[in-house]
Amino acid sequence: MIGLMQFFNSYVTSGHGGGGEKETMYDVVMHHLCDHVLTGGFIGKINETYLNEKLFGIFDMRITKWVLMLWIAFFIMMLVFIPLGRKIKKAKSGSKSRWVNMWEALIGFVHDEVVEPNFDHKYIKTAMPYFLTVFFYILFCNFAGLVPGASTATGNLGVTLGLAIFTLFFMIFIGTVKQGPLWIFKGIVPHGIPFVMYFLLWPIEIAGLIIKPFALTVRLFANMTAGHIVIIIFIYLVMMFQNLWVGIGSVTGSLMIYLLELLVAFIQAYIFTTLSAMFIGQSMHAH
Repeated sequence: MIGLMQFFNSYVTSGHGGGGEKETMYDVVMHHLCDHVLTGGFIGKINETYLNEKLFGIFDMRITKWVLMLWIAFFIMMLVFIPLGRKIKKAKSGSKSRWVNMWEALIGFVHDEVVEPNFDHKYIKTAMPYFLTVFFYILFCNFAGLVPGASTATGNLGVTLGLAIFTLFFMIFIGTVKQGPLWIFKGIVPHGIPFVMYFLLWPIEIAGLIIKPFALTVRLFANMTAGHIVIIIFIYLVMMFQNLWVGIGSVTGSLMIYLLELLVAFIQAYIFTTLSAMFIGQSMHAH
């Protein structure tokens, strides 16, 4: 993919550079994939007036495009689920609204396919709020990034790493609560092994404990980023070749990838939430 980007970059700069400097495909892709501080409008004024100095001289608190997308996903969730919760609470015998039933079906999906297979029955109600939050937040971030002109917050390693760190924290916390403070030393190693083997298996199990959230981080980031790169490349072909037939083919291809991305957005939210539930549920029991 990088080689293809460099090819288009050299093609445009050498063959179509003209007298002025033109934006290359590499610039377009990197501008879309990389974060940047918002400078225009109301948010830009806030950044320049109130957030222009680093907190404690270290932390840059200025609002970036990905921070804005995280906020948008959060506010959409609030707008959807607060009224939804009130409607469900009032409808004691079930709501007849298709809108309510749609969200209830998705909540039931998380209950039946994500939480119930990985937790004992008595812990399902306790676990549901967290995994519903993770599932719908990732889902809303993924779908918000498919809106033209927006960006995908889950295409940022910092965002996916933050979500994965929560999974690691709950793995360690719940494992320690359920199996005692020595769980990290004896609970993750299979019981009944020779004493000498313990010193070989324990570092491997610790490495596996760390690799699990790392895999969650990279999987979500890579899948949400790859589709956007392909869509941008298809669209850029129109500007590069300036040909009707190339335009028809590139627009058709980009629409097909876009429709595929709608499915990928849902699947990746499901996979991340399911694997998190699996990892956390396993920490409740000894190896």
